This record gives sequence, C-alpha cells and structure tokens, in this order.
Amino acid sequence: MRAIDVHVHPSTRGLDKHACGYFRRNLDEVPQTAETFAELYVEQDVKALLIGWHPSTVMEGSRNTNDHVIDLATRFPDAFAGTLASLDINDKDITKVARYAQDLVRNPKVVGFKFHPPDQGFYPSDKKFYATWEVLQTGGKPVMFHVGFTVLGANTDGGSGIALDYGRPIHLDTLARDFPRMKIIAAHPGWPWEQELIGVVTHKKNVHVDTSGYLAEQLPEIFLKAIGGRLQDKALFGTDFPYVDLEKALVSFDKVGFKQAVKDKILFANAQALFGL
Repeated sequence: MRAIDVHVHPSTRGLDKHACGYFRRNLDEVPQTAETFAELYVEQDVKALLIGWHPSTVMEGSRNTNDHVIDLATRFPDAFAGTLASLDINDKDITKVARYAQDLVRNPKVVGFKFHPPDQGFYPSDKKFYATWEVLQTGGKPVMFHVGFTVLGANTDGGSGIALDYGRPIHLDTLARDFPRMKIIAAHPGWPWEQELIGVVTHKKNVHVDTSGYLAEQLPEIFLKAIGGRLQDKALFGTDFPYVDLEKALVSFDKVGFKQAVKDKILFANAQALFGL
C-alpha cells in the first residue's frame, strides 16, 4: 500500500463550484461514476477514507450522505478503507443526534467522524454539543474538524454566510482539554492560523493534523517543518480529493525532502495506528 488518504470527498456526488474554481480543477479529469472513482484509488495503490458531509453551498446534483459513502466502502473495499460520518450537529433534537451517533459508532464501515465548523456554523468548544462529544469519545473513533480558511463561499459577497472564525484551531484546544480521550484530527494546516494550529497539536497529545487541501510543496513552511520534525508522529496524508489531484499529491511528497521513515509515517503508518486499519 502506497498511502492512506484520510480526507476524500466522493466525486460521485455534487461538487462545490467555489472549490473547483479555487483549485482550478478540470472536472473532465474527475471520475464521475463509483466504478471509475474506486478504480483511481486502486490504480494508485491508495486506500481512501470517504467523508459523508455535504457542503451547504452545493445545491445541484445528488446529495452526499453517510449512506452513500458507507455503500461505496462496502462495494469497493480495495479502494475505500472506511468512512468519516457526518452529523447534523445543529439539529434541535440533541438526543436524536447523540442516538444516531451511537448507531454510527457501531457500524464497522464508519472509522471516524467529520465536521466542518465554518460551514455548519458552530464552535467545537460550545458546551451544548458536549453530550454528542461524549458519545464520540466513548466510541473511540477519531473525530475530524475542518480548521482554517475554507474555499466554500470564497470570493463571494459575505462569503455566502460562512464565517471563518468557527474554524480557528484554538477552539480544538478547549475541546481536547475537556475530552482528553477523544482522538481529534485538525483537517488542513490551519492557514491563516497555522502557528496557532501547530501550538495546539504540539500541546495536546490527542490532537492530530492532516495535510489536505495542498500539495506537499505548497504547505506553509512552518507547518512543513513541524510535520517533518516534532509532529511527524501526528501528521496524516490527506488530499481533499477531488479538489486536489491524488497522483499529484503523492508525487509532491517526493519533492519536500522528508526522510523515508518520516514519509512512511505521514503517508500511511500514522493513519493505520490512529484508525486501527
């Protein structure tokens, strides 16, 4: 196995036009069917973790769901190692959300959870969500939170109503303190708060970080230095596919001069340990 990609959006469902424009992604190069999507990962000898969350900015096409990514992982186990399930964290019935979370924890195809605080409009450290966080901490499966800038709503009036402050890495510091047994993953290097993110990941043993949204040579210099050094055991390879090309992301890791042992940790060993793959 060449790598485990911990941050993959299924290209079989509606894609965000803001993200495609930001990354200058040619959609003709993106697999549209389940079969071609799975084939891409098999050909690259990479296992993907599929995210069930659906961006609020995507109004057209079929909606991504937990059921969809669980079905893909079931049908194509050679390509997809599992799923990161999503929850409607702002549902008024908090008890229902916690109960659904418990059901997902029991599903073997669900290896973790994914939240997007800026798009979902919430602070991870808000105590009204603590009952749900307790369920996830008890379940023992990693929980991923988007941090930093988001391409959703980028360069639109009012950012399409999406506020970046929800994605400040410091909010995960409070969460990690209050839930020390929760395995937390910060998705992306946290720009423009990359120093803040490095501080949180360095200080809190239960916080990890992925490289998604960037080719390796594009990562902020301070972040690249950190994951190649002190944080090498806490960094995970992620692409943000289909917005970032999988093959280019893999090739980019050969350009940044990591020692082979470090590269192996980031590309697959850390994810194997964290997710129990």
